[in-house]
Amino acid sequence: MGRLLLLVLLLLAPAWSQDLAAQEKRVQDLEAQAARARALEEEAAKRIQALNQELAQISQRLKNLLGEKAALEKEIARLEAERRRLKQETARLKEEVRQTEARIAKLEKDLEALRERLQALMVSLHRERAGRYLPLLRAESFTDLAVRARWVGYISRQDTALVKTLQATLKALREEKARLELLVQSLTAKEAELAETQRALEAKRRGLEAVLAELRREEAGKKALLRDALEERAQLQSRLAELQKRLLEERQRLKALQEEAERRRREEEARRAAQASVVVPPPPLPATVGRLAFPVPGGRIAVPYGKEGPFQVIAAPAPGSPVQAAADGYVAGVLYLPNLGYTVMLVHTEELATVYTNLQAPLVQEGDRVRQGQVIGYLGGGLLIQPNELEFRVALRTGDATRFVDPSAYY
Repeated sequence: MGRLLLLVLLLLAPAWSQDLAAQEKRVQDLEAQAARARALEEEAAKRIQALNQELAQISQRLKNLLGEKAALEKEIARLEAERRRLKQETARLKEEVRQTEARIAKLEKDLEALRERLQALMVSLHRERAGRYLPLLRAESFTDLAVRARWVGYISRQDTALVKTLQATLKALREEKARLELLVQSLTAKEAELAETQRALEAKRRGLEAVLAELRREEAGKKALLRDALEERAQLQSRLAELQKRLLEERQRLKALQEEAERRRREEEARRAAQASVVVPPPPLPATVGRLAFPVPGGRIAVPYGKEGPFQVIAAPAPGSPVQAAADGYVAGVLYLPNLGYTVMLVHTEELATVYTNLQAPLVQEGDRVRQGQVIGYLGGGLLIQPNELEFRVALRTGDATRFVDPSAYY
């Protein structure tokens, strides 16, 4: 039975078909690698786009913060200038207060001297109250007497007026001093308020500088990531270009192999057609098998045995139709060729085997027992065979010879 299986598999898988399958596998592998490289390149492009957007946002934030910092520095400079002006004005007012205090001190001293003079005069007049006319009697003439009397009164009146003037001036100076002190207090308070505002603005500026430093570090990190992503993308693009070049070459080789396979298939069909023109009656089936079940329920024979090769083409009602075992037996082998799909070989006796080609992934595995009529798979697995067609073979061994025979004789 092993020789029968080996012969069937060799007939189903000639060397050129294996080369074609290997080439298709290489093309598929290259396509998969190219797809992975393309996906990675797209991911790198997305990362680059995201990094560029993040860098643009960081740049805008830096621009906004720098503008805010410039405005703060301008305001701080204005406050500093205003503080200097207030300090100068306060110093000037303090100097005026000092000068006013000096004038007040001098006036108080002069006033005190006048008070002492008037007090002495009053004391003198009081003492001489009884003899107030004695100075006048010392006059040598009446004219001298009149002059003396007038000047005594005049001096008394002038001293009194001067005292009043000094008192008024002293009052005005004290009021001016109070006004200046209030101005100094107001300017000092305003200067302190400006200093506090300036300190707050400087603290805000320091905070902005810290944020700017952090943003610049973040920007530097994003730029490093962007450089890495650009390098990775360039490498992926180079790799993708190389894969696409190789894929084009392998597809050209695959096309050449497919054309060669098609040519050989036609030659093989012509040879088999020539051989089939010599009609050899098929031998009878073993008695233990009986008749074969039609492998495709509801199907019909589309191409008779021998017309395209040593097999029968059965057309199913629809693509993907079920395929059933023609008789009881076991699964002797499962073979996959991309152009032919899955091929399942069932062994029924030491002399009889059936072969089913163009299946999708089968429902049975090698070594499984099957019953006649059991569904073993569904049509549509091959690339070069219609999805509703089954290539059905019957292999019989007579003595040491094994050959394919027309299945129609056994339905």
